[in-house]
This record gives sequence, structure tokens and C-alpha cells, in this order.
Amino acid sequence: MLFKKKKYNYRNILVLYFKLVPGAVALKIINNIISSVIPTFNIIVTAKFIDAAVAAAGDRDKLSGVYFPLGAIVAVLLFNYYSGVITGLVNTRAANKIRKTVAPAVAEKRAAVKFKYHEHQESVDIMSRATGGFESSLQGFFDQIFLAWNIIAQVSGFIIILGMQLWWASIVFFVTCVPSFVISYRFGKKRYETDKEMTKTDRKAGYIFGVLTSRDTVEERYIYGYTDKMNQEYKNKYETARLARKKVSKRKYTSQTAAGTLVFISGAIVIAILLPSAIFPVGAPKLPIGMFAALVNAIFGLSQQMQGSIPANISDFKYKFEYLKDLNKFLEFEEDEDAACLPDTNIPELKSVEFKKVSFRYPGTEPYILKEFSAEFKAGKHYAIVGVNGAGKTTLTKILTGLYGEYEGEILVNGRELREYTQAETKALSAVVYQDFCRYPLDFYGNIAIGRANDMENREKVENAANILGLAETVEKLPKKYETAITKVKEDGVDLSGGEWQKVALARLVVNPAPLKILDEPTAALDPVSESRVYEQFGEIVGQNQKNESQGITIFISHRLGSTKLADEIIVISEGKAAEVGTFGELIKKGGIYAEMFAGQSEWYKESGENIYA
Repeated sequence: MLFKKKKYNYRNILVLYFKLVPGAVALKIINNIISSVIPTFNIIVTAKFIDAAVAAAGDRDKLSGVYFPLGAIVAVLLFNYYSGVITGLVNTRAANKIRKTVAPAVAEKRAAVKFKYHEHQESVDIMSRATGGFESSLQGFFDQIFLAWNIIAQVSGFIIILGMQLWWASIVFFVTCVPSFVISYRFGKKRYETDKEMTKTDRKAGYIFGVLTSRDTVEERYIYGYTDKMNQEYKNKYETARLARKKVSKRKYTSQTAAGTLVFISGAIVIAILLPSAIFPVGAPKLPIGMFAALVNAIFGLSQQMQGSIPANISDFKYKFEYLKDLNKFLEFEEDEDAACLPDTNIPELKSVEFKKVSFRYPGTEPYILKEFSAEFKAGKHYAIVGVNGAGKTTLTKILTGLYGEYEGEILVNGRELREYTQAETKALSAVVYQDFCRYPLDFYGNIAIGRANDMENREKVENAANILGLAETVEKLPKKYETAITKVKEDGVDLSGGEWQKVALARLVVNPAPLKILDEPTAALDPVSESRVYEQFGEIVGQNQKNESQGITIFISHRLGSTKLADEIIVISEGKAAEVGTFGELIKKGGIYAEMFAGQSEWYKESGENIYA
């Protein structure tokens, strides 16, 4: 039901809110209809009460005339109190019900948009603004429309009653209210524009705050003592955003105060004009003293509201219209069909992957990262892809795993173009461990089993993967073994060392049945010799698995070249192309880019006594 439309207007939002919480909507409509007539009703009953009280003061027989208006005033006070309490309860229950439905829908929508939007900063900011408060915005849209109705009803009722006493005074009072309405509406837009401008600053401040407070960074905060410097950076970002918003708020307050003062002055003039007919009547009073007192009270009440709640409501109304623009931009983002689906369980035997003159540049940028890149990967072999930072190694992974389909040329998987595969089929083909692999707030078992999403209950596979990676000893030390939460966020949770986490990430890859396995520098935190040993161990593991199951393809990506000796074939990327292809010995003998890079890194391995040319 949610996000089926590509464009939402105010009416669509109201209809959506009604569909989600129809009972709450019915109660709030009844409450708002009654609330909208109360200010006008209050003027009338207050006037009658004062007139009756004045009459009763001179004649006790008229005391009975006081009871009805007094009872009406008490009823209004009770309604205002209890309607506020009931409305609060209704809003809380409605918010919980909306959150239960909307939060998963928002997450699914964000997951469905094409990957390119998650790597484009402006798109990320739009998603953040559009989805960050969508649940509360739904309720806010509904409440705002009735707040606007209440304002119209309150002002209109007062002007009608005033006009019945002095017609031109009502026109003067209405005209003096207009500047406050216009200013508030204009500043609603300005406030949202400022929030948009500050989104990037808020994001940076949020990141710094995370660095200052996260447990993951606590060791380095103590060791390097950067807290003071980061604190100052956080304050600078925070102050930039605060001062920008303060400037808008200050201008808004000044303008609204001036507009409210104008309303107050016009009200005072109206009171001064009405005063003689109320206090010094000629013959029968033209204006009963009760009505005069009620109008005075209403005028001063409205004047105060014109400097506070009424402009704020009008400003929020416009703010929400501006929010709709961002929501509709987000809804226009292209989606990947079945982006949230699980990998296909029918995994094909992988025979080959061939890049044929593939060129790629990131959306919205000019330079090509890959330019007519051609290479072929065959089943049963290990490949290493190397190149300087920024050469396109990780980009190649993103394309191969289907995150980007906007490339030129062809990528043939078993002779079939990669873009012809469904999302489920593409996910079933490959598994990747990145340098910044995820550390999920799950138990030890779940952190490995998540690599086998279609068969997470297969305990034998998970435990086998843990044993292969040498994690058996680690598991034995955990208080609840595989069921131990490996996160400090949860009670009784424990954390793992960096090396143990890397093995967990590699275990996910082992347990995953995908025939194409990619290691994109997951061991970058290790020293070069240790990295080579991990790759050698993983190569043996994959080799064993391929004997038991169908053969696959393994790709190591690294900027450190000692580990690449393990590969059956090494591909050197330079200027977006496969500049050199061959075995370790062939490329060293060639004396080209690879040989030069390897010679530059050879010092890393000499202290270990390892024969790097073996």
C-alpha cells in the first residue's frame, strides 16, 4: 500500500493516514470539529455570563440566568482538558501502529532504490530528509490540516461576531491579520530550505559525534588523544547549523512580533471605538457590557496567538509542503526489481565470466574508471586483480555483483549477458568480503550463518566453516559458545579481536554456496606476510570445497602483491584497462607494471625470511 504512487500531494498523504489508522482519524475529526467552534462559542457564553452576572447583582431574582452560561464555560474548560488528554493517547497509539507498518516499508523502499543513489551524496541527503521522519510526518500532515481549519474557524468566528457589532471594525482587524499569515507562510519555506542546506553539516556533525562516543573508536581516542580536536570540530559543525537556523528563527520572530503588534494595535483601536457604546450608552446600550468584555478578551487572546501558535502552525503547514517535494524526489529514484529478494536456490554451475570491452563511469561524473576493460575468468581457477589505489579494482567488483548495471560493453556469465539475470540469480552467483566488512550485532552463529541466507539453520555448514577458519578455539572461550552475542551493545555480549572478526567474515564466504567468491582486501589490516598466509589458507579451503561441490571462480583483490603469487592468473589494471595478464613468473619476467610494483613492495617481506620469488 505504501509508496505505490510516484508522486504524493497533501490529499494522498491524508488518505494514506486514514487507511492506516481509520479509528484515530474518526475521533480526531470529531474532536477538531468541536474544537473549531469553541472559541466562537466561548465569546458568546462569556458575554452572556457577564451580562447575567451584572443583572443578578442588581436583582437576585435574575440569578438563575447565570447558571446556564456558567455551566457552558465549565463544560468548555472540561472539554479542553480531557480532549487534550484523549488526543494525546490517540496520537500515541496511532503513532505506534503507523510505525509498525511504515518503518519496514521505508526500509524496503530504501533498499529497493538503485545502488548508485546510495553513493551519490545529494541523493543520500534527499533520502535522509524524505524518510527520516516519515512516520511522524504522516500524523503531522493530518494534524496540520485541522490546525489550519481551527485557525480559520477561530478567526472567522471572531470577525463575524465583531462585524455584527461594528462591520468596518471586522474588516480592519482581518486586514491587519494578513501580514502575520503571509510572513509565517513565507518563513515555513525558508526554514525548510535552511534545513536542506544544513543536512550535509548535520551529517558531518553526526559522524564526528559517533567517533567521539562509539565504542569502536574508544581505543584510538585514548591512545591518540584526539578527543579535544574532534570536540572542537564537532562544535564548529554544530554551531554552523545552529547559527544558520537561529538566523532564520530570529528574522521570523522579529517579523511575527511586528505583525502581531500590528494586530494588537488594531485591536486596541477597535476596543477604543467600542468602549463608549458599552460604558456610556445613550438610551438602551448599543453594546452589552458582557459582549464588550468577551470581545476585549478575544482580541487580546488573538493578538498573543498571532505572535505565537497561529504563525507557528501556518509556518509548519508550508514546511510540510516543502517536505513533500523531497519525498516526491525520493519516490522518483529508479528501483531494482526484487532488490530485497533472497538469492536463488537453483545455483547454476559457473563455467566462465568474460568482460568484453567494458567501460564504466559513476553516474554524474565525467572520467571513466574502466575503459574497454577485457578479461576472462574460467572455472576452477584463482585470479588476482591488482592496481594502484583508484585503478578500479573495487568498481570491478561492484559491477560484477550487479550493484551497477550502467556499463558499456558486455559481461558474459556462462555466455549470457549479466544484465539479463534476475536479482535473485545475480545474488546466487557471487559472494564478497570487503575490506570494511559488516560486524552484525548478532550472536556468533548468526554472524556466520547470514552468509547462507537461504539456509541459515544449517548448523553443520556453519560449524564446519568456523572450524576451517580456525575459530573452534575462539568459540570454546565464548560464554554461550555459538549463541554468544558478539557485540557490546547487548547484555552479556563480548567483542572479538580484529583478526577473529576477519576470520568470521571469511567464514561467511566459505558457508556461502555462490560459485564466484571475491575477496576485496578484507585482510588489509594485517601485515603483508600474514595477509599472504590467509589468502593461501583460503585458496586451499576453496579448493577443497570445489572438489566436494561444483567448481567455481575465486578472485583476490589486493594492492599488496605478495599474496598474488597464489593466483593462477594475475590481472593488472591500469588506466581502466587490463594492462597486463599472466602468471606471477610471467609478469616478473616481463618487467612491466607488475614487476615494478612488486619490486617496490619486496622490502615488506624480507624480514620474514620468506622467498618472495618462489
